[in-house]
Amino acid sequence: MRFVAACGLLPLVVSVAASAVYIVDTNAPNASDANPGTQEHPFKTINRAAQGVQPGDVVIVKAGIYREQVRLTRSGRRGAPISFIADPLGAVMVTGADVIKGWERVQGDAPIYRTRWQHRFVINRRPDGSLVEHHPDDERHKLWGRAGLVITDGTLCLPALTLEDLRAAWRQHADALKNGQPSPVLRPPLPNLGGPFAGMFCADPQNQWLYVWLADGSDPNARTVEAATRSALFGLSPWENPDGVRFVHVRGFVFRHAATFPQRAAVWLHGSDNLLEDCVVEEMAGGGVLVHGTMRRCVIRRCGHTGGGAAGTHFLNEDCIWEGNSWKPIARSWDAGGFKLAWAKDGVFRRCTFRRNGGPGLWLDIHVRDVVITDCTFWENELHGLFVEISRTVTIVRNLFVRNGVGVVGTVTDWGVAGLTLAESQNCVVTFNTFVGNKDGIALREQGPRPLQTDDHGVVPYHNRGHIIVGNISAFNRGYQLALWYDNGFFGWHPAERDKFKTEAAYAAWLTANPDKVFDPTKVGMVVDRNLYWAAKGQKLILYGVPWRPKFREFTDFSEWRQTTGFDRHSLVADPLFVNMDADEFRLRPESPAHSLPAGLTDSPG
Repeated sequence: MRFVAACGLLPLVVSVAASAVYIVDTNAPNASDANPGTQEHPFKTINRAAQGVQPGDVVIVKAGIYREQVRLTRSGRRGAPISFIADPLGAVMVTGADVIKGWERVQGDAPIYRTRWQHRFVINRRPDGSLVEHHPDDERHKLWGRAGLVITDGTLCLPALTLEDLRAAWRQHADALKNGQPSPVLRPPLPNLGGPFAGMFCADPQNQWLYVWLADGSDPNARTVEAATRSALFGLSPWENPDGVRFVHVRGFVFRHAATFPQRAAVWLHGSDNLLEDCVVEEMAGGGVLVHGTMRRCVIRRCGHTGGGAAGTHFLNEDCIWEGNSWKPIARSWDAGGFKLAWAKDGVFRRCTFRRNGGPGLWLDIHVRDVVITDCTFWENELHGLFVEISRTVTIVRNLFVRNGVGVVGTVTDWGVAGLTLAESQNCVVTFNTFVGNKDGIALREQGPRPLQTDDHGVVPYHNRGHIIVGNISAFNRGYQLALWYDNGFFGWHPAERDKFKTEAAYAAWLTANPDKVFDPTKVGMVVDRNLYWAAKGQKLILYGVPWRPKFREFTDFSEWRQTTGFDRHSLVADPLFVNMDADEFRLRPESPAHSLPAGLTDSPG
């Protein structure tokens, strides 16, 4: 992460805008939270400064490691934000982990050590009063849905559920090492997602023990072993502070190693009009960050669940990187990706990178509307680069989608996975994008209608309609260049429906009586035109319907596709002539046929 060298501007900014300036310096010999927070007598903790700030105040935090949670409840106001600034940028780490000492070896042959542990991370209570210590609350996520973290010499350890599991894992690890083989238990739980790992741990909160073994069998007392003891680092969750905060600016911090659950952030700036800038959010147990407002030049990486990001209403994500998030095997159909956004509106993603995340790179799910995604890149995510589901009026312009859903990371078993998938959504604009080497290039998935109660339009029967897909390049994708994965009655009956209806005539009669179950892609107000498609040997051009319904078709003859659907009347099938595809240089050569449409990116944002 490259931090902007702007600290020299701080005196000017402070003198003009601030009501008060507070200094925090954990390493100063005289630092104390009983001090007034001046240069000569700084505070010891950021949290102390946060308790007294008023609109316009600036908190300057000097370099160091801050093992604390900043429980901010105060807001700034328009023109007078409350600002927290790392000095220098990137040299202030706020961590949820503490150094753990006092390890003793457990009896037995395995080099398992334990120490006293008084922390218990609970997300809910069941109706019978029992504690919920994993999320979601089901057997599948009993291990990976927990919030614990152990870090040895800066490298994460993998979790185990019980001490017996820990012993069994050591035996497998030791046997592999004896045979000169890689450890089968210190591999990432999903291919190429997460890691490396320094060992394994398990927590027994009921008996108050923390157990660990290290990959080389060494004594953890001779190493720096940390464990997450805090579940949040900055701000308060919506359950603690429902109204959130407004006009709070945070700049230049590194946040890491909080004991977060899936769908819970370590950095909470919910509310409105907030700013997170030039920050790193990394290696949380579960979720990473949630900002209502603006995120700019931030890196969100290697969080166990979704990285998070800016959301809410009137939000901006600009020049941010989401990388390697959702490395834990938490259900991809539930929540996953670099960032998943729901029930949000009026926002922009600009010049962002979504790279090698588990699940989709970016997932817009459930009534996301009026969002623009522009000049972004989506590289090698486990599933879709961009997944737009049950949403509307999303504009996707001048983006690059490369090798998504093809197994670079994780595993892919779902159908309808593509560089871009529009699923049961409406009135989206897709233009001047380039799709190369993905599972499919552009996909429309249809399983609607999916009725949704909304606050602005009542019940919306979401299904694909009103899309404008114009001026894109979709080439060299490994499945289809354009795929209409329509799993509905227009393409005939589903195998599961045959026992119910017995005959195709009976099924056709039911469709006639239920026209809202039939979506003819050519009669839902979509425009698909002026695109350039190219399929190399072994790749396919266009899918129309799903293979398990009898009326689906694969088109290799472009004129037949045009005649059947009326789509792509001015589109081309031709090699786009990239400058150097082998080197991921996707600018177009001067003689590219895409210029005549025009289609795709004239300059690659990657």
